Amino acid sequence: MQKVAVVTGGSSGIGLAIVKSLAASGIRAVSWDIRPPSEDVPFVECDVTSEDRVKFAFEETVKNFGEPTILVNNCGLQFMSPVDEFPLEKWNQLISIMLTGTFLCSKTLIPTMKKHNWGRIINISSIHGKVASPFKAAYVSAKHGVIGLAKVMAIELAEHNVTVNTICPGFVDTPLMRAQLTKQAELNKMTEDQVATEIMLKPAYIKKFTSTDQIADMTKFFISESANTITGEAFSLSGGWGMGQ
Repeated sequence: MQKVAVVTGGSSGIGLAIVKSLAASGIRAVSWDIRPPSEDVPFVECDVTSEDRVKFAFEETVKNFGEPTILVNNCGLQFMSPVDEFPLEKWNQLISIMLTGTFLCSKTLIPTMKKHNWGRIINISSIHGKVASPFKAAYVSAKHGVIGLAKVMAIELAEHNVTVNTICPGFVDTPLMRAQLTKQAELNKMTEDQVATEIMLKPAYIKKFTSTDQIADMTKFFISESANTITGEAFSLSGGWGMGQ
């Protein structure tokens, strides 16, 4: 039977790369996103911050594509500001999408994974789930929380043959990252090239942005039987940034 995967935020960037990569490997991958994908891939509209919308998206997925036993929690966004100026509505928005959304989607799909006695949950966190940077209070908090949540789920689901792992990329070359580049330049009064070399890639030992294909490949590995005893782990794809964390 063909496996079905849900990829949140699968309409662009990292999520779209994962959807396409899983489809190429024979998995029926469905994007859950608030906006349609930029390419022709299976799609169900979903606001991951709403339990009702997540439940509806799950029902639509089952009806149109089959029962999903793979979940990639990928939704993300960024807002940068000093803590004492950070708007509460932005804090709530980031926490709701990245942490609460991960919780709601996992909560909704876990019963199906238990039913099949098999499942894979892969969270796309960030190196900022392990280390901190200035002006990213909500993002860093949410991404740390995702790793903690994954560990809890890994313990609870191990007896059901469900593994839960987290990927922690450094800066990935996506539109979201390019927007950060512009904002960092504004906050630090630097050019974008200066921000790339002197801020973003400074803590990395390999001075390259991570590609979306690298993250898609690691996602496929965690789904594979080769990874069936790996759970509760958070793996960095960061050029050595945060080494040892």
